[in-house]
Amino acid sequence: MAYRIVTDPQVRDQIRTLPADALPATDAMGVLELTPWNGRPYNEADPDGWMRQLDFADERGFITYLVLEDQDRVDVLNVTWFG
Repeated sequence: MAYRIVTDPQVRDQIRTLPADALPATDAMGVLELTPWNGRPYNEADPDGWMRQLDFADERGFITYLVLEDQDRVDVLNVTWFG
C-alpha cells in the first residue's frame, strides 16, 4: 500500500530551495510513501505517536510529518536542512 503525500506551499518551497547535495530528500519522500512508520517519533515520550521525523542526507536534514493511517496519508509539515 502506498500512502498519499500531502504538502502545503511552504513545504514545497522548502523542498525547492534545497541544495543539490540534499537530493536524497526526494528519496526520503519515497520512503514516506511506502513506510512512513520507519521515521523516528517526534516526541520520544510517545514512541507510537503519529508525528514522526525522517533524517536524510547523512542526518544533515530531516522531514517532520504526520501519519494519518486511517486516510492512508502522510502530511509533510516541515523540511529542515542543516547543510
